[in-house]
Amino acid sequence: MEYLIFLNKFEFDNKIFIDKLKTYCNILDYNFEKNKLLIETENFNEEVLKMHEISKVIQLKTKWKKLNFKNLKQDSLNAVTKFNTYIIETEFQNKIPISAKSIYHHVNPYLKHENKIVDEENYECILYIEFKKEDKDVYYKVGISEHKMWNKIKPVDLKFNDIYIVLEEPRLVEEISDFLRLCWIFKTTLYIMTRNNNRIESLLKKAKEITKGIDYEKFNLKFIPHLSKDFIKVGFSKHSDKNESDLINFFKENEDEKICLVFGNDTYGLTQETRDDLDHCFRLTPELKKPLKANQALSYIFGIYAAIKL
Repeated sequence: MEYLIFLNKFEFDNKIFIDKLKTYCNILDYNFEKNKLLIETENFNEEVLKMHEISKVIQLKTKWKKLNFKNLKQDSLNAVTKFNTYIIETEFQNKIPISAKSIYHHVNPYLKHENKIVDEENYECILYIEFKKEDKDVYYKVGISEHKMWNKIKPVDLKFNDIYIVLEEPRLVEEISDFLRLCWIFKTTLYIMTRNNNRIESLLKKAKEITKGIDYEKFNLKFIPHLSKDFIKVGFSKHSDKNESDLINFFKENEDEKICLVFGNDTYGLTQETRDDLDHCFRLTPELKKPLKANQALSYIFGIYAAIKL
């Protein structure tokens, strides 16, 4: 049997990786293909998914074949025969005059006739179809991957819907970049509070350029001139007499309220006007001489909040 192993994008030694892989499988042959590894084995062990180098695994059902849609549809049906629901994943090694959408239009109706249903939310398997062009001919191969083999990472789905983040008058590109990344990861709204939109727009543009992997069309980012009265406004200071225990109790007592976490820039902190407008203030960590930077404090608070929600 042949398996196509998708590799995570970080540096590792191929020989050491293969030696580790052999502790799980009796590998008869193997070949590295860019970010993938093709192996032939008689005893594939799903325990290989524990290896950090591996992203996902596909069992190949065909070798490379010259493209014929009748054969492609039958090979697809043979691949999903044990399952009722599926989705299709396509990969193109090079440019060919065929789109993923056209593949769906050929394959899905054929499988539907055999009571195989596309289910984007609760699919049992992934039908994998890869294409390549050699000279003037197009070739394909078909594989199958069960849900657990395709989605090995099972992140905890924590909701931060009632948490909003405010960064007041940031002065550095890196400050904004750090907050963009954190708010994107934890799916929270970021408000930048400023009286000088033009200055912040310039910093924000540079921050977006260095902060990769964020879909800014979907990112909820707004400019505001002052804090809203619609939120419970929470700030952080090394001079506060309330600590993390008080913060935990506050989160528990206000779990259904909209909470706004307010941070100043790393140079001057919050302005006097903003400090006076806060509803609550907490101290983070016992350290007084070297308090956390704003982005570090936000990460720390996200961790506290997540622990409460788990």
